[in-house]
Amino acid sequence: MRSCSALPTLRPSAPRSSMPTITVFGQIAIVLGSAFVGLHYALIQCTQPVWGDVAIGALGVLTVLGYAAIKAPRNILTRFLVRTAFVWTGLAFLAGLAFAGQTVLELFGFLIGDGTVWLCAGLLGAIGYYRARHPKARYRRVEGPFDGSLRLLHLTDLHIGDIWSKEDLARIVRKARHYRPDCVVVTGDLLDGMEPVDPELVAPLQQFDVPVYFVSGNHDSYTEREDLLDALREIDVTPLEGDIHTSELGSMLGIGYAMDDETTETLVERFRTQKRPRIVLKHKPEALEPLLSATPDAILCGHVHFGQVWPLGYLGYIEFPVVEGTQRFDRTMVHVSQGSATWGPPFRLGTRSEFTVIDFVAE
Repeated sequence: MRSCSALPTLRPSAPRSSMPTITVFGQIAIVLGSAFVGLHYALIQCTQPVWGDVAIGALGVLTVLGYAAIKAPRNILTRFLVRTAFVWTGLAFLAGLAFAGQTVLELFGFLIGDGTVWLCAGLLGAIGYYRARHPKARYRRVEGPFDGSLRLLHLTDLHIGDIWSKEDLARIVRKARHYRPDCVVVTGDLLDGMEPVDPELVAPLQQFDVPVYFVSGNHDSYTEREDLLDALREIDVTPLEGDIHTSELGSMLGIGYAMDDETTETLVERFRTQKRPRIVLKHKPEALEPLLSATPDAILCGHVHFGQVWPLGYLGYIEFPVVEGTQRFDRTMVHVSQGSATWGPPFRLGTRSEFTVIDFVAE
């Protein structure tokens, strides 16, 4: 072991490289771009008619242009390109799964024509779109020494913007109202965040006749988050961006996206003694340990979408302790919703769009 009194020899620092570095997003783009090109090559190889190859190639080019225009101001052309990119990305992936299934079946002696495989891919797309567009209710029950009972409705990851519209949000709100909640929470990614905030997009939330609370997600931060929060306040939705709200219904702690650790620790310390049920709203299901130390009755998250299309959801376990559904940590219920809509490709396979109805029942 080197002595504490021994000082290291100072050396001139190495000159910084003038070569540009690739960001994490750049690295992800390279990996996904390479997979995208490989997928198209495979689809072209699996498609016999020349016109089919041309169509696949043309859709691939439109998709590249669409992703390149994803942050561009929206007009008829850019909206068309971005929507084409999202839809074709999903359909191409489903077609890839269908052709992989064809290869597996051939190993067992079942021969299926390419036309049939494309038909199956289209059928998967239709089913996937229906599952993405029509969220189902998921029920949870939490019992505890509460002063009263509370029915809470959890929405998350609605991604209103390029694919899902104001009318889609209004449709989801109308369906959710039938469950007669006492309050509603939205745990982030209300908007896609790819264009300036339009207050009209969030207006359907005022159809709820009960308190509505909101915490931001990463997509809400891609544009002017404060504009979104102001638009929500105009329709009496309460943003909880690093705040605690207590009422006769219980207490809620909102952890806004990218909120610093010091602020979180201060809020958690205050939250320990608040009225029960105590509910934490957070977009990403990460860094849960400090929140669990306050022994809340529930932590509600979203973000992961469970990958939207199987088997992508399992990649979430690399980063998050919970990627879907409900898990108990002592007396705290951690629930990660699959999302009330989708981002990007408007398809779900092996997952579902959902909202969660949670009954907090006094013992």
